Amino acid sequence: MKKLSLALFTLSMLLFQPVSAAENVKGPQTQKPEEVTLTFELKGQNAPTLHITEAPNGIVIDEYKGKIVFLNFFGKHCKWCMKEIPHLVSLQAKHKNDLQVVAIHAQQTMTPGERHLLEKKFHFNYPIYEYSDNPDFTQYIAHRAGWEGGLPFSIVFDKTGSAARIIPGYAPEEDLEKIIEALEKTK
Repeated sequence: MKKLSLALFTLSMLLFQPVSAAENVKGPQTQKPEEVTLTFELKGQNAPTLHITEAPNGIVIDEYKGKIVFLNFFGKHCKWCMKEIPHLVSLQAKHKNDLQVVAIHAQQTMTPGERHLLEKKFHFNYPIYEYSDNPDFTQYIAHRAGWEGGLPFSIVFDKTGSAARIIPGYAPEEDLEKIIEALEKTK
């Protein structure tokens, strides 16, 4: 074990040495690394494909530019999620011109039968995507928002795509309404 550790240490020193030597000969690098803007396609059954671009303080969903976006992570076995869904359906209907709810189911993939039962019970008026179909985007959001998997979990993006509010856990409809109304008043 000691020999392996010593070998790895020696190898790492050799790998980093040329970089250090090159910097000493050439001086510090003056080029800035190119900034990479991440893009995603959110895909789902019976849901439109969404084109998402990373923004400095949030995300921009091309299909919903200029709208408040309520990104909600939920699960079919989460009782608080089931309590929150009617609130989201109500908010989507009430604020349809300024708001777009987008939901990602983040538990074991729903079977067609489970999805049908949920749709029949709640009459969703917003698109639902599966985590299993969109793991890169979900992991990206989890990393940026500090989400550790608890459900429900929501992020509200203002009309410019900036993250305006992170909501870990359940929030009553009145609280969600206040957030949406405040964001509707901003330009």
